[in-house]
Amino acid sequence: MKIKRFKKAWAEISNRLAWFKHHTFWLRAIIGVMYFLLFTVILSSNLFVSKLHLEVGEPSPQLITAPWSKDVEDTETYAQDQDAAAKAVQPVYKPDEDFFNNLTRDLGDDFATLHTAASAPGDDSARVAKLRQTQFFATLPQGTLLSLLKTSSDALDTEEQVGGDIILTRARNVVTGARTDADVATLRERTVTDIDQSALHDDAKVFFKAFVDQELTRPTLVVDTQTTEKLRSAARATVKRDITQYKANQKIVGPGEIVDEKIYRVLVAYGLINSRNTWKAVAGIALLVILGIGAILGYLYQYKRDILLLTNRMVLIGLTMILVLAIGRGVISINLGGNDFNSMTGMLIPVAWATMTVAILVDVDAALLVSVVLAIFVAVLVDPTLSSANGLQSGLVALFGGVVGVYSVSHLSQRSDLARAGLFVSAVNVLMVSSIALTTEIGLIAWIVGLILAIVNGVASSFLTVGALHWFESGFHITSSVRLLELSNPNRPLLKRLLMEAPGTYHHSILVGNLAEAAAEAVHADATLVRVAAMYHDIGKLKRPYFFIENQFTQDNPHDKIAPTLSALIIISHVKDGLELAKENKLPQQMQDIIAQHHGDGLVSYFYYKALEEKDDVPEEAFHYEGPRPQTKEAALVSLADTVEAAVRSMKHPTPGRVEGFVRKIIKDKLNDGQLDQCDLTFQDLDRIAMAFVRVLSGIFHSRVEYPELPSARDHAPKKLVADVGKAGKGNEEGSKQEQQEGVEKTDADDTQGPKHPVQDS
Repeated sequence: MKIKRFKKAWAEISNRLAWFKHHTFWLRAIIGVMYFLLFTVILSSNLFVSKLHLEVGEPSPQLITAPWSKDVEDTETYAQDQDAAAKAVQPVYKPDEDFFNNLTRDLGDDFATLHTAASAPGDDSARVAKLRQTQFFATLPQGTLLSLLKTSSDALDTEEQVGGDIILTRARNVVTGARTDADVATLRERTVTDIDQSALHDDAKVFFKAFVDQELTRPTLVVDTQTTEKLRSAARATVKRDITQYKANQKIVGPGEIVDEKIYRVLVAYGLINSRNTWKAVAGIALLVILGIGAILGYLYQYKRDILLLTNRMVLIGLTMILVLAIGRGVISINLGGNDFNSMTGMLIPVAWATMTVAILVDVDAALLVSVVLAIFVAVLVDPTLSSANGLQSGLVALFGGVVGVYSVSHLSQRSDLARAGLFVSAVNVLMVSSIALTTEIGLIAWIVGLILAIVNGVASSFLTVGALHWFESGFHITSSVRLLELSNPNRPLLKRLLMEAPGTYHHSILVGNLAEAAAEAVHADATLVRVAAMYHDIGKLKRPYFFIENQFTQDNPHDKIAPTLSALIIISHVKDGLELAKENKLPQQMQDIIAQHHGDGLVSYFYYKALEEKDDVPEEAFHYEGPRPQTKEAALVSLADTVEAAVRSMKHPTPGRVEGFVRKIIKDKLNDGQLDQCDLTFQDLDRIAMAFVRVLSGIFHSRVEYPELPSARDHAPKKLVADVGKAGKGNEEGSKQEQQEGVEKTDADDTQGPKHPVQDS
């Protein structure tokens, strides 16, 4: 019964897995949610690790010691002492110049009114009446006004000067002037006393007392803000910092002891207190993760949609980012023995490893965006609250190191380039750390430690890239340029067999690789893949090497003894045999596709026409390759280069003009036959391919200088021996000429029949 239930449950699970497999959207959605959760957990993990939830006045639940030696400054007390020192400084006052300008103007206006009234026509009563029309003179006694009107103009000027000086001198003085509203009454009293004690006439004294009562109604001094602030800043500077020295493992607070404000500040300085709302910070980090993932997906959707549709590429991008952040989480927990040093551990996070891996296995442009997003994530990982400069500094190092890593491997041509990339990353990290050290004025020892971490970061990124590249390639079925370079080694088993068992095919494959590589560079295809795939495209001939003319070193041709149908079957089968060998030797899928497609579904014309000579009703389908036709630029280039190399090699007198015409004819025949219909080559690409083929072939079939015949030992040999050798040589020469003529006739015949003899050109 249990076995039946288990089988039923397993069948249900299998059905669900099969459903997910056939519903790619849901599978990718689940993977995306999983990566979102992993990113959020890793980035916010620092909010929950080694954090105490304590408040001032609560007992400590455990013994808490100093993690490392540190000078803890009581910044709160220091700030309070500074404020107290600043408040102790009394403000500095200065005269209110605007007030005194108005006061002088009003006094002048009043005396001008007196002068005008005194010189006006009419009797005294009329002039007094005119003065009383103004508000100020209306308050003065009748006798005072008559006395002032009878005073001479010069005397009035003197009275104005003396009285004004008395009022202004008293009011402008920073000691006796009015600073507040409460001081105004005292100022008026003192000013009136000064007027009474002056040499002014009695009527003038009455005038000025009334003027003081009317005008001195507000403070005459204002605070000198600039001078006062300078004095207070100087007072703040005299306050000494409250610094407590803690040694590593020194007790901060014991179990059960009350946490006072000072102890609490020490715990905060060591980063042992979680004083923020943790879940709000987690929500903020989650939003940041959404933005980062969204930026990558949006860019790929807009510019690299082919990558977005490949699930393995997307999983690889996410996995490398997760691994780097996981390593970073472990790195920042390393204790270097001091807070200044511990803040630099973020510079060890090998972001360049992820960006170099993505650049090699996925895409260079995508890797650049990954470096930007990872740099932001690293800044948050080092300091989730972004309250210090440590996260920003680590993020900058990660950004520049990651970008340089991408450019260092963007044109990877050999494994040593990975080591060189590590040196480049180390160099830019050193420059970035030095920039941070100079701008933040950190100590020399901390600077040196930062430089060491920067170098280690670059070297570690290079080592990790080299070590993990094989596993990523195998696990995600991606072929990198490094893997292709390894496969191009002549000592690889298949290439070694090809050289020993089918040397003609090996030489043909090398030439095809040269042709295809030049064409790939002209149309911006993957030149490395094309060259390496061309070296392996004919490995199927290893099964029956002597059935292919380039490997026939005797006059016997096995095809002369068998039926054309069987010959065609043997020729066609080399594609299938090559695909089987490629799978056995675990060649990359891209190379397997090129092996399967390099003949498309073309016709083996020579044996088809030969069969027609023997029998009229020959089915053409039996003489076609099984295909498929080339699906990519790279497969099409190998197919074209394969046909061109074999055909041009059999040309009579290959001049540059004839070679170019012949190459273009072959490409046109392939196009007309529909062999290029399923790859994305344009007519402009085909023209560039033809020019690239001609350029390479011109180097192969270049003209040579004819060497003069030099005297040899036969000149001194006996005449009979010379005659015998001459006859033999003449016979061989005639035989060779006959063979050459037969080959030319066969080539010319093939040219009229259609595609080249497949035994010769393949």
